[in-house]
Formats: sequence, C-alpha cells, structure tokens
Amino acid sequence: MYKPKTVRNIIKPIVVVALVIMTLAGLATSLVHTRAAAATYNVIVGTDTSYGLESLAFFPQTLKVHKGDTVTWQFRGFHNARFDQKPLDLVVVNDIDGKKLPEFNPAILFPNAKSGDAFKPGANSGVQALVNPTGLAFSVVMNAEPGTYTYVCDVHPGMVGTIVVVDDKTDIPSPADVDKAGAEGVKAALEDGDKAIMAALKTFLPEVKGDTLQVSAGLQQGNTAVMRFYPEDATIQVGQRVTWTVPQGMDPHTVNFPLAKEGRIDIFAPTMDSKKQLHGLVSDAANANLKSGAELPTDGVAKSGILAPTQSFTLKFTKPGVYAYYCAIHPNQFGTIEVLPPQQQ
Repeated sequence: MYKPKTVRNIIKPIVVVALVIMTLAGLATSLVHTRAAAATYNVIVGTDTSYGLESLAFFPQTLKVHKGDTVTWQFRGFHNARFDQKPLDLVVVNDIDGKKLPEFNPAILFPNAKSGDAFKPGANSGVQALVNPTGLAFSVVMNAEPGTYTYVCDVHPGMVGTIVVVDDKTDIPSPADVDKAGAEGVKAALEDGDKAIMAALKTFLPEVKGDTLQVSAGLQQGNTAVMRFYPEDATIQVGQRVTWTVPQGMDPHTVNFPLAKEGRIDIFAPTMDSKKQLHGLVSDAANANLKSGAELPTDGVAKSGILAPTQSFTLKFTKPGVYAYYCAIHPNQFGTIEVLPPQQQ
C-alpha cells in the first residue's frame, strides 16, 4: 500500500544536491585565480655597503604582474630604470651656452615621466640619486597588454630587468613573496662580494713580480662589484712600475694622482646653464693627461682617463716618496704607492 513521503524525506535529497552543487562551484572557483584589486610590487635596484660592495642587478630580475599593477623601483645607488632593450651612450657631447662640452647623457640622468604614470615605451626613471635624493623611488603603473617588457640601467650596461604582464586568470607571487625574494637576492649578492674580497686579499698581494706591481682596479663577482683597489697600499722601488687593470664586469674606474689635501675631484660636475637647465658635465678628472707606460710627471699629476672593463694603465715611478691616488668615479676608492730609494730593501 502506498505511503506518502514525509516533508523531511523530500527536503533531505534537495539539501544534499544543493551541497554538492555548492562544493563543485567552490572547487571550480579555487581553480581559477581572480584578483580583487591592483597590487604594488617593489624591485630593489642595486645595493651598496660602506666598505665598497655594490650589487649591479635588479632584485628580482624578472617580475610577473597583472595589468594595472604598479611597479616601484627602490634605488640603492647611482642607477636608473629605462624601458628599452639596450643602454644609451653614457657620455655625449652637447652645445651648452655655445660650447661643445662632454656631459652625462641627459636622456639617462633625468626622468621623462612622473612617478606613478602609466607605462609607456621608453619610460625612464632618471637617476633618482641625482634628481630625487630624498625619495629614491620611482613607480610605473603597468597598464599594458600581456607580454614581456625589458628595461635597463643605462649607467651600468649589462644590468637588465624584465616585467612580465600576465592575464588576470594567471596566479602570480604576492607582493610579500616578491619582497622576500628581493631581500634574499640582495643577501646572496653581498655574500658573493664578501667572498670576492677575501679571495682578492690572497691574490693581489703588495709584491712586485719582475719590475711591475699588479693592482686590480675594483673587483667583480657575478653581479656584485667591489669599489676598491687591491692591494690598496703597496711598496715598490725607484724605477719600478704599477699596472692597474679593471676586471671584466660592468663598472669603469679611473686612476688619479695626486690625492690633494682638499680631497678627491669627482668625475661628475653638475652645472646650471644660462637657461637654468641642469647638466651633468664630465669633469677634467676624467681626461687622461698621459699615455699608459709613461713616467709619473714631476708635478705628480697623472690621470688615466676612464678605464673600461679589461683595460689597463701603467705608470713608472722614478722618485722616492709616498703617492696617494683615487678613483674619480667611486667616492671611497683610494690607494697609496710608497716608492723606496734604491738602497732600501
């Protein structure tokens, strides 16, 4: 005999079906990433220490973002970030108040956009250490279509970064994850630099081989450079030579004698023209006054000019004395050569 179903028996399967549908819907949602709002990602640009280490890299080197996210470069040193495949010439000759003068390329030094602007090809932060020394940060809203966007530091050729814009359904690391990775990258780079210093102290000894002392003008370990001379202080005999060699890497150096009482002369000479436009002129400290292999002049003034990686500069010392010198590019890079009379051993 047929018995009517109770209300409870009717509702129970309906509830079960509803729960199954909700579970499946939740699972489907968890498989598709949706972002609630635009995010801001930080990129650390280089880093340096009080003892001469300088990491020449972007941390992270490759960053994934969604369209509309903001990228903020946090500058730690004399760098820029410009969207392009290759760097511009660092030094150009321009007409300044009727004179043809060498200057650091204005297209590198000065920004062509405001911080916080939307992305555009060729956007340049400028060298924030020069134009915004209190802020040292520059942001771009990546309101760009999915794709890979390359940018460079023009000051250090070889320092390259990429931003990969992905669609909203693609899951990417969070800003916190990126910050952590960036900090870890900086830590690893500085550790590489510390290892390079320890190796250099064993390799570049203050000893003359033959009649020439070899000095490394800086060091390079991976993306980390060391802005020091190795050895910094050395002793030679009258008539012997010193050869400074810039190692393979990203940084140029100079060798400038003497180190005056008032200090070093910087290669960078900011100057305002008659229209009150700022220019980064190249100072006379960058201009060589003699050829490699020459004797140190009687006035004690010797300038190698800008030495690119792998280039060398040699001086012969013919008079006893203590000769202090410096690099006109890097503020804390100094050295001393003591020249002994022939009778001293």
